[in-house]
Amino acid sequence: MRAVLLTGEQQTSLVELDEPTLLSGALIVEVLRCGIGGSDVESFLTGRLPAPAWFGHEWTGRVVAVADDVAGHFEGERVLGAAPPPCGGCRPCRSGLGSHCAVVLDMIIGADPLASNHGAFAERIRVDARRVHRVPEGIDEDGAALAEPAAVATHAVARADVAMGDIVVVVGAGTIGLLVAEIARLSGAGAVLAVDPHEGRRELACDLGADAALAPGADVARWLADKGHGLGADVAFDCAAGATSLVTASASIRRGGTVVAVGVRQSKNVMTAPDILEREADLRAALGYQVADVRRALDLMADDRLKVGPIIDPEPVPLSGLDGVLRALAAGGRDRQKRLVQPAL
Repeated sequence: MRAVLLTGEQQTSLVELDEPTLLSGALIVEVLRCGIGGSDVESFLTGRLPAPAWFGHEWTGRVVAVADDVAGHFEGERVLGAAPPPCGGCRPCRSGLGSHCAVVLDMIIGADPLASNHGAFAERIRVDARRVHRVPEGIDEDGAALAEPAAVATHAVARADVAMGDIVVVVGAGTIGLLVAEIARLSGAGAVLAVDPHEGRRELACDLGADAALAPGADVARWLADKGHGLGADVAFDCAAGATSLVTASASIRRGGTVVAVGVRQSKNVMTAPDILEREADLRAALGYQVADVRRALDLMADDRLKVGPIIDPEPVPLSGLDGVLRALAAGGRDRQKRLVQPAL
């Protein structure tokens, strides 16, 4: 079968691999779509991965083989890869901290024993059956590929405790930021502002329900002075992990407000104690997601309350075109919409 591997700093290879071997507890899935995420671009730039299966982790597909000891799954089933339930046996789980299960994190990044030695930029992939979720009716392949980033966004909004009527600022209107803005609105936010330097992304944020979308600068302060009653935002999300995005987010909140760091890319953000102390701010982090976040995201998508269609570029990327898209994004290109790889092309 064909697969694209990350082979070095800004180096990929389209290769022929042996078919994945079916092991106890696993499924083999034909990959139908795989999203190109910001972490894939970061890995391409650095040549480093937390695990080989991380390169291409926003995937959906169809089950083509089921191990004999796996119950509840069948050939032909539409599935996506995401978080499993807490294992119950690792140290955090035994300490009553199942929301920080070590096995869940390993599976999300593809470092578990059943993971393939490649990600889902491939025609087929082996996966631990515990981390596979059935795709509900009403969600097509393109939409299902957005379920994993939607779970990330759902987790981030849950971490923020967005309350009814809150003024929310989302710094960074990439895929995660757009989804955070939508879910914050669904969670009761009274007004949502997206902040992004890219005009196309700002337009898309407004199309998806943000009250306003502005480039970083004085206009943001003026909007906050108006909508925030001269106080500032109640909650701000850093979904960009850019050079100054966390500082931008923290500067937008009122005293006693909440800042949530969502982006996980390497950045040069510099925050000092006064940035937090002067506002008595609550600084939180949102890393990944949990199984409940996946279920909530899928329910919102299946009910058509969370709109993901406009986020997706209608032109799929073949495996042979992945390197070119990664190079364009790594060079500073900012596509207005999410690019999806379709390995069958």
